[in-house]
Amino acid sequence: MERSDLPEIRVLLEDVADNADSMALDIYFGDPSGNRFATCLVAERHGDVVGVVGGVGLSLTLAGLGVSEMEIARRIRLLDFLAVRPADRGAGLGTLLTTSLLDQFRGEGARLAVTYLAAGRHDLVPVYTGWGWTVGLRGAGLPVRIGSDPLVIGDEPALRTAWKALTPGVRASTLPGIRVPVVTGAA
Repeated sequence: MERSDLPEIRVLLEDVADNADSMALDIYFGDPSGNRFATCLVAERHGDVVGVVGGVGLSLTLAGLGVSEMEIARRIRLLDFLAVRPADRGAGLGTLLTTSLLDQFRGEGARLAVTYLAAGRHDLVPVYTGWGWTVGLRGAGLPVRIGSDPLVIGDEPALRTAWKALTPGVRASTLPGIRVPVVTGAA
């Protein structure tokens, strides 16, 4: 992504995000070796931006985790946004963009990809499950074992949390004393 793409990207994001104008996209222009691991891919046709996907390292700062914030951001990535121009939907561009982003995450050592599906976007559930993601219930969040303890991420009432293992060792497991499956092997 280049800064000159921003106006077209913001137009694409208006269709999928309520706050497209205020989205903090500056992180995607920073030093790629920074602690946020921000990556943005743009699809163009004849010089026009027709699709965009962006992801960052999960930002998680809690005392006593036993795993550094930097290591969590390296291993667990958040698919931050995905948008395809309406006229170009249904042709596989979203799949291509998402697959390319996840491949890049894997190449950088990420183990788990997470995304949040907004309330009312029931149409996205079959899309993400078709791509091999596990989509949770609205507001339930995702229990992830980070260090020795499980921690629930993405438990905002209006969101569904979806996840995809990027390495074979990441899976939903049953832990003693916990009633729901916990994603293990990510951090």
